[in-house]
Amino acid sequence: EENGVGIATGLAWTSVGGETLSIEAAKLPGKGQLILTGMLGNVMKESVRAALTYARSRGYGEGIDFDKTDFHVHFPEGAVPKDGPSAGSVITTALTSLLTGLPVKKHLAMTGEVTITGRVLPVGGIKEKFLAAYREGVKTILYPHTNEKDVSEVPERVRKEMTLIPVKHMDEVLPLALEGWKEFEAKLNKKAGAKKSTSKTSKTGKKTVKKAAAKKVARPAKKAAPKARKAAPARKAAASKRKAARRR
Repeated sequence: EENGVGIATGLAWTSVGGETLSIEAAKLPGKGQLILTGMLGNVMKESVRAALTYARSRGYGEGIDFDKTDFHVHFPEGAVPKDGPSAGSVITTALTSLLTGLPVKKHLAMTGEVTITGRVLPVGGIKEKFLAAYREGVKTILYPHTNEKDVSEVPERVRKEMTLIPVKHMDEVLPLALEGWKEFEAKLNKKAGAKKSTSKTSKTGKKTVKKAAAKKVARPAKKAAPKARKAAPARKAAASKRKAARRR
């Protein structure tokens, strides 16, 4: 229920079982820095950097001057140490939500490591994480498709009462996780198509100019040829006159 713009719910494994993990992302005027808080380990910090790289590489955040904007990613319950790569998908979702302004859907949680190209990789503790989500009232879970074999360990009653969706890539996660994604993606693709069209028009214009310039250069050469042919009879006539003068 806490999900919103820049706020998403992940799933974590601990020594005493699974638990839900809230993640918050905010942007503010700055110098392009990435601020991380919540007692995070090195692996989780790298997950945040990978998530931001992915989101920027996809063109999300149009109109944002990244050199003059700081991003703050916070993991509540700051006194509890947190580490591991399994929050990759939820971090990427929270940051993409922030960059696009699209809210994260309610009653949704996810788990999965994410690469900078958006691939969702397998994680551990699936049973414990799903049970924790069930206790917290989560209705839908997005998880790595390579973890499908582990879902059989989850009690059948839990599996029946929840919607469990295996995913391979963030391209699958974002439409399922963000409100209004289809409309946003359509606009993004339309703009990308317009840019390609403009680029093609510009290239065609340059080619036309080059062809016109080449024709202008070639024209004088065509006119010069007849002059050369006319000059040959004149030289012959002059030579004949000189020979006649010598005979006299």
